[in-house]
Amino acid sequence: MSLGFTRGAWGAIAAAALFAGAAFAAPAAAADPAPTAHVRLFGSSENANLDISPFPKWTGMLARYARERPLEDAPCGAGACRLQEWRAFVESLRGKDRMTQLRAINAYANRIPYRSDLDRHGIADYWATPRESFASSADCEDYAIIKYLSLKKLGWSAAALRIVVLKHEVRNELHAVLVAYDNGTAYVLDNLIPDVREHAAIRYYRPIFSINETAWHYHRDWNPGSVAPVAAAEPRRPTGAARVLPAEAPAAEPARQFERRASGPEPVRAAPLPAARSYAGNARESLADLFTNAGSRR
Repeated sequence: MSLGFTRGAWGAIAAAALFAGAAFAAPAAAADPAPTAHVRLFGSSENANLDISPFPKWTGMLARYARERPLEDAPCGAGACRLQEWRAFVESLRGKDRMTQLRAINAYANRIPYRSDLDRHGIADYWATPRESFASSADCEDYAIIKYLSLKKLGWSAAALRIVVLKHEVRNELHAVLVAYDNGTAYVLDNLIPDVREHAAIRYYRPIFSINETAWHYHRDWNPGSVAPVAAAEPRRPTGAARVLPAEAPAAEPARQFERRASGPEPVRAAPLPAARSYAGNARESLADLFTNAGSRR
């Protein structure tokens, strides 16, 4: 998932999310499980909703994965045995501490070559199963899906995991990551960052919505200056080891400029605009369709 934005497009994004939040029933306080109760993800507040049916790309992927799941236990035939290798790798992590599991799974999934949905599937946004990604390549939400399902195999609950669709404020692009909640904070597993980082250490991600198998959350009132890391930072790998998007990605604005703008005491609020169509439209609707005025697709 990698879409460019025109200037001022964030207002339309927020309007679309606001429309979705209103359309899909009132917030459900009971959907806020204990692992997430006191975490302001990336410095945002959120509304929870137990009905995930308006997200057909996510629910469709889960249904396809349920049908493909027996293949992981089947004997490996001729050729590559990627599903069996994945299962064996995940099993090798069973019983290890949670941070070891997060780091290992993040690194394992990030080895898959990056390729955009448009190049691979001919559409702007497609949520692939692990089988589809291991067979060729992945983009951001596909990496997050593999990490989500890997941790589920290890016994992590859906309540402790979310795929987060967000705006990368420096790259000016839509992006998706996996977030795992543990010990009162949230850790980010990202195909753009080689190490696992606490959410509060990443100040340029503006969350839009997050989802798991039991609920989805609309995020608002983004203020990255309102949260601080609570866990010891992991030693970072050399910068050159980080996965980057293809060369045509737009040039990033200077990080110092963004930090000055985003770290103020007041929440960053989008100007109200007419509501865009919701993500509930149909299974073929892309994020570019949801976030009107999103600019050209890549």
